[in-house]
Amino acid sequence: MKYLSILLFFSICLFSCEDKDELEKANQYYNSGDYKKAIQSYNKHLEMKPAHEIAIYNRGRAYEEIGQYDKAVKDFLKVIEINPRNIGAYLSYGKNFYREEDYENAAFQFEKAYKLNTNSTKAATLLARAYHKAGMIDKAMEYYNIAINNDRENAEAFLYRGALKLYLNQSGGCNDIQTAKNIGYEGADDLYDEYCK
Repeated sequence: MKYLSILLFFSICLFSCEDKDELEKANQYYNSGDYKKAIQSYNKHLEMKPAHEIAIYNRGRAYEEIGQYDKAVKDFLKVIEINPRNIGAYLSYGKNFYREEDYENAAFQFEKAYKLNTNSTKAATLLARAYHKAGMIDKAMEYYNIAINNDRENAEAFLYRGALKLYLNQSGGCNDIQTAKNIGYEGADDLYDEYCK
């Protein structure tokens, strides 16, 4: 009986270590941009732990990177089912709608993420962008302001708030674009040169 217990203990340790190694391997593949190998490793990990929230989410992001959006969405929805407070899953699910130019549904998902963490500058920025694209100008401006108040280095929010101010003939648009330019946001130089010189 004693030997059986020891054998069982070592078997559990072995499977646990292998499982952890597979997850680490999957994350390394993901970080190096080898998304197909990452997916294979996430799948192996999920055979052992089918409800592992982080592995499912990361696999969804890997599917997204290789353009398999239907599989990505399934993973994001599975994560939300496991943990309805997973901000990343709502943001990723919302980005799918955004990519499809369904800006109202994108905003709906981004708003869920924002409500879970009102300090999330990423959620506020994405929500502002979705409202901006949907033509909901007042809401877009509101959330650009929130994003900037949450993070004074948020170049994306400065750039698009500046562009919106220029469109609305409001003052301060060029100042916002200049700020985005100073922070180093790609494209800010061209926008500044075109509209503010």
